[in-house]
Amino acid sequence: FGDWLRSKGQSARAIQAVWDVVAVATLNARSAQCSLGLATMVFKTGLLTKPGHADIGIPRVPLGELHDTRARATLEAAGVRVELRSRVTGIGREADGGWGVEVETAPHAGTRLTADTVVLALPQQEAHGLLPAGALDDPGRLLKIGTAPILNLHVVYDRTVLRRPFFVAIGTPVQWVFDRTDTSGLTEGQYLAVSQSAAHDDIDQPVARLRERYLPELARLLPAARGATVRDFFVTRERTATFAPAPGVGRLRPPATTNAPGLYLAGAWTATGWPATMESAVRSG
Repeated sequence: FGDWLRSKGQSARAIQAVWDVVAVATLNARSAQCSLGLATMVFKTGLLTKPGHADIGIPRVPLGELHDTRARATLEAAGVRVELRSRVTGIGREADGGWGVEVETAPHAGTRLTADTVVLALPQQEAHGLLPAGALDDPGRLLKIGTAPILNLHVVYDRTVLRRPFFVAIGTPVQWVFDRTDTSGLTEGQYLAVSQSAAHDDIDQPVARLRERYLPELARLLPAARGATVRDFFVTRERTATFAPAPGVGRLRPPATTNAPGLYLAGAWTATGWPATMESAVRSG
């Protein structure tokens, strides 16, 4: 994507201030590391289809409530049994042609669950480890799909320093900053989450070094933070948050169907045509 932008006369500044702002947030990679096909899909969908497709929304409740609590309640109300913290160690054929799923974690430790159909919805490396022989023509391609990290810095101030729900910054290491005060239940001060995609350089940095780098930048961007006291600062790291949208990755992404009847793949990394987003995961499912 970066090569294509430069061939169209886009300057380094334009790439940093416009194209990479969107690319990093949606693809988890800068334009220089992005597949042209995936980047084109993102910009065509977001900017050249319907006006509302470029709208930005943020959740007003914790993500766990959206993706777990409500979804699980709906599933259970429909008669679905949901098992948490149940590690699957193997998948294989049963004598009757169905599938057996080996679980090592309580309450089913050492048991084998049976099913007519299995949807393997794991990251690509873990899926590769569980695929039965012959399920894919070339299972090794799953291991060639790289990963990309996301780093989140959580800063709690003793006062309000940001009066908008979020902002994105350019010309600074800071990318996106979200006000998490209400969703976290905090009643005093303000809780900001700094979301850093494509965070290869920072993902393994010590907390103290990240604090030294980012707190002065936040104070530069937010004048109200300059006199505020930082009550808490902590870091969450997702080293393999998404698949890497590198050039050629489209040839590695498998479809949902496998060579084994009754066994399917699901995940943002499968061949949905979308980058590693929740939209891709939903379409895969």
